[in-house]
Amino acid sequence: MQRSATDFPAFDTDWLDALSEGCRGLRGSHPRFEDLYLERRLEIRVSSDASIDTVRLEGGAARWRFPSRWAMHAGSGISSAAVAELVSHYADRLTAPPRRRTDDGELNPPPGWIDSAISLADRGVDVRYFKRWAVVIRRDGWREISTPALVRVERSAPEPGALLAVSNHPSLGGWIRSFLEPPPEKPWNPPSGTACPVLFTEGSSGVLLHELVGHMVEGDLIASGRSPLAGLGGASLTEAEIDLVDDPRRNDLPGAFDADDEGERSQPIALLRSGRLCGVLCDRETAETCGVAAGRGRRADWRLPPIPRLSNLVVPPGAGSSRELEADLKRGLVVTRLSGATVDPVSSRAVLRVERGYEIRNGRRRRPLSRFELTGGVIEILAGIDPTVGDDPTPDWRLGWCLKDGLPLPTGSEAPTMLVHRLEVL
Repeated sequence: MQRSATDFPAFDTDWLDALSEGCRGLRGSHPRFEDLYLERRLEIRVSSDASIDTVRLEGGAARWRFPSRWAMHAGSGISSAAVAELVSHYADRLTAPPRRRTDDGELNPPPGWIDSAISLADRGVDVRYFKRWAVVIRRDGWREISTPALVRVERSAPEPGALLAVSNHPSLGGWIRSFLEPPPEKPWNPPSGTACPVLFTEGSSGVLLHELVGHMVEGDLIASGRSPLAGLGGASLTEAEIDLVDDPRRNDLPGAFDADDEGERSQPIALLRSGRLCGVLCDRETAETCGVAAGRGRRADWRLPPIPRLSNLVVPPGAGSSRELEADLKRGLVVTRLSGATVDPVSSRAVLRVERGYEIRNGRRRRPLSRFELTGGVIEILAGIDPTVGDDPTPDWRLGWCLKDGLPLPTGSEAPTMLVHRLEVL
């Protein structure tokens, strides 16, 4: 395993070399040493009440492989003594060299960030800065995990909402301005039970595909048969010739990483080719079951084992015009923002939470929409995507923290305008 050449100030590389050498020689009576994961985190919160909270955390976890199961031991702190304790459960105690204590100044946000956050918080929002540094040590060496620093802006009134983006994204200022726009006056709620075509624009189709495809091809759901897409590899899911890729190398999107939390180097994985299902997202454990490459083992933090999770879903531009798709819509809805979505694994029905949008009549936007929910079956929604896909791939800054089994992780998406011919208002 080769070490990255990028700067890695949060850990002493000489110490990592020595730990790696020690782990290479670990011998246990029964299980095999799998990996040692070390992590440092920084979170700074600037609240609307002008308070500033800074939290620095660090910890690690060691994993072992039995013939039929995995075992993990986690603990706070990454001192030499703490690391030695982690790996001593199934092997002779590791002699860990002293660790150089890195200066906390190395773990601060960019200069001027706090002043900017205070100015933004004066407008009634909470602003958070997140940064993670991590490394995975395996028997063949160690590998750093590089992820972008993230900014999250949260608001509780007049309507709750949040924004998540890479901290240095060039569009962040514009997204914040859109986020701070007041809710529409006299919004309209479509009658429950209404079934109509829905146009997903301004990146909202990325949230749609996040739920309908991204989550549904995560290895644990596929291996257990709990996904409505299990067993459909190679099948055509939609007449739209969509190419959908999960790409952690997109460093402009929140789900980016150069190696997953098991030390597997990041690579894009195609999930759809011309509308046909072709990929599965796996960690090392489910990769063996599904017979595919690993690379999507992600941890919510060091206290939890990695599980299969998506990163950044990307759809290239289609040949259609988003304006023409809207102009051709006689009667229906346009969704410009989704605040989230869920899929019921039992019924395979998706629920989409609409935050902003418009009623459409004869190709023109009419009444602004209030918050409400849309629903439909996963297979039926995918089959109902119009073959004409827009030429305007757009990042979605509303996707935010993605929850799976209650565990949050940052993910991202970029997708063009798409029309679904039929969805039902809840």
